[in-house]
Amino acid sequence: MKSKEKLQAAAVKLFMEKGYENTTVQEIASLAGVTERTFFRQFKDKSDVLFDTNNELGQWVAAFITDNLNVETKPLKLAVEGFVSNSEFFESSRERVLARNQIIQSHSDLQERELLKGQVLIASITSSLSAKYDSNLSELAARFAVEIFHMAYNKWISNAEISLAEQLLAVYELYENSFCCVD
Repeated sequence: MKSKEKLQAAAVKLFMEKGYENTTVQEIASLAGVTERTFFRQFKDKSDVLFDTNNELGQWVAAFITDNLNVETKPLKLAVEGFVSNSEFFESSRERVLARNQIIQSHSDLQERELLKGQVLIASITSSLSAKYDSNLSELAARFAVEIFHMAYNKWISNAEISLAEQLLAVYELYENSFCCVD
C-alpha cells in the first residue's frame, strides 16, 4: 500500500474513532507509519484525505464520454452511463465509502467542501460533452447527471442490496419517465 493510501486509511479509522475535529495530522501520520512531512507531501490539510483532489471521478466520466461521443446518445444519458461505467470503484470499497460519507455528514465544513467538489465534477462533464453538444445543453446535462449520481449514491448508501449502477439507472429512468417527455 502506498503512503497516500495508508494515510487515507489511517485518517478514516481515526476520524471514525475520535471524530474529525479531535484527530490531528500527527496522529494520522503516526498510525500510517510515516512522518508528518510525508503527510504534507500528499495532502495540504487533514480534510484533503477525504476528497478526490485530482477529480479522478470527473476524469473517468469525462474519458467515458469522450470515448463514446460517436454514438447517437443524448448527452444526459451519456453522462449517466459514464457514472455507471465507473460505479465499480464505489462497489469495491463500500466500507470506506460509507465511513467517508458518515464523516462528511457529521461536519459542516466537510459538507461544504463536498458541494464544491460537485461543481468541479460538473465542470469536467460539461467540458467533455461540449466537444459534441451545445455548451448550454452540455452544462444542463452535466448538472442533471451529477444530481442523478448524488441521488443514486444516497440510495445506494442506505441500501446495500441494490448496486450503485442499478440505482443510477433507476434514478435516470425515474427522471426520463417523470420529466423528459411530459406533454
